[in-house]
Amino acid sequence: MKTLAQKQSAVKLLTEEFWSKNEIVNQPAKIEHSVNIIDKNGNYKIQVNAPGFKKDDFKIKIENGVLNIQAYTSDKKEEIKKNYVRKEFLTSFLARSFRLPEGIDISNIKAHYKNGRLYIKMGKANTVKQMNKKVKVQ
Repeated sequence: MKTLAQKQSAVKLLTEEFWSKNEIVNQPAKIEHSVNIIDKNGNYKIQVNAPGFKKDDFKIKIENGVLNIQAYTSDKKEEIKKNYVRKEFLTSFLARSFRLPEGIDISNIKAHYKNGRLYIKMGKANTVKQMNKKVKVQ
């Protein structure tokens, strides 16, 4: 049989320590958006692991020779129940940047999003041109 001290310790664990401001426990989950870059058949192909987004969440731009990929989403679905003790909302942000090598044909970059992965295809050009461009995700 548990002693009074053991019972009090268990109650403290379930109340005070459970709701503590422990920084490690209360940090939002960080999703690492890993990337594969493939050089094949005169093209660079970039694959970005990005689950939970929609194609309209992405903003892809090339500025001064840097490919910038950003996406933001927020779950606005609200489920109403009584007696919430803790309720967290989903917000996801992706930001990756890559300095492009010389010789990229940025006039013909294509991007599409499928099954939680963003695919970007860039052809290699014969001449070096520096331009700025926004890329629409298909």
